Amino acid sequence: MITTVLAIGGRTAHRLAVCGCAAVAAVTVLGPAQAQANVAASAPSGRQWASFAYYPPQNQLVLFGGNKNSTVYGDTWTRTGSTWTQQHPATSPSPRSGASMVYDPATQQLLLFGGGATVAGPFNGDTWTWNGTTWTQLHPATSPPAREFGDPVYDAATGTVVLFAGWHGSYLDDTWSWNGTNWTQLHPASSPSGRDSDAFVYDTATKTAILFGGFRGSGYKPGDTWSWDGTNWTQLSPPASPGTDVFAWQGAYDPASGQLLLFGGDRGKKNPALDGTWDWTGTTWTQLSPATSPPGRSYGTMTYNAADQRVVLTAGKMTGTTTTYATTTWSWNGSTWSMGS
Repeated sequence: MITTVLAIGGRTAHRLAVCGCAAVAAVTVLGPAQAQANVAASAPSGRQWASFAYYPPQNQLVLFGGNKNSTVYGDTWTRTGSTWTQQHPATSPSPRSGASMVYDPATQQLLLFGGGATVAGPFNGDTWTWNGTTWTQLHPATSPPAREFGDPVYDAATGTVVLFAGWHGSYLDDTWSWNGTNWTQLHPASSPSGRDSDAFVYDTATKTAILFGGFRGSGYKPGDTWSWDGTNWTQLSPPASPGTDVFAWQGAYDPASGQLLLFGGDRGKKNPALDGTWDWTGTTWTQLSPATSPPGRSYGTMTYNAADQRVVLTAGKMTGTTTTYATTTWSWNGSTWSMGS
């Protein structure tokens, strides 16, 4: 990957890329060594579009990459308990944001696919695994088209990783599966429209994945709910939902409480990022009323930490009259949020 690229900042980049406008800005790309001198030794710096997942073999959370303004990161961090540690693997994916990352129980490794230097590209279509010590690039015979903001889940019903949607100069609507060796494009009878910045979360209790909302261009933010059963997509019609004008949710499933959670979201145009917590009951969305909540954010990342039996939220963009990037980590215990634990 080149070390300097032309970029279009923020979500506006999608709109400019579609209309062919020429607003660009220089981007700094930080690999692992460079990142060490630019991030706090105790925790990842504030950022959006980072990749984040739980790695059971070491009972650790793993965070990779992300973006802050014109800086793209290529650093790897792990979190055990409340402690962050920057790792320095022998090999690593190039700096990128919006890469798809999920734990694959079949191979007992984290799987990472794609990502981009900016929302204007260049885009990656490479496949990597994390084994707790280093990253290894794989070379499958077949791969999905390059993209960022693709949505991955591990589908326990089929024993494969499923990847849906993403952005590559257009909004993708393809569905792919990973069997530990190769990617295969699936051709379900029905499918959600192309999009990115949606929430795609696997419910281990029902063995279905739930997709909500997303973004596919200025003025079109679908607030639809879909389920994936391992074979096909089905559009659902819940009586209540988090809304049609919000995108860039953080989502995760909490097996300890049986909750499929969404948090926050973005309404664009410098509106404050949202701080609502929602639960999918299996038939509808219900807004929860925790005693404490993180500051509103979008483009953060959230996953379940089985070691602590809590959902963990980190990173993200907090918008309003100014834009800041979250540096704190929050956890959900089934009824409320707490910072730092």
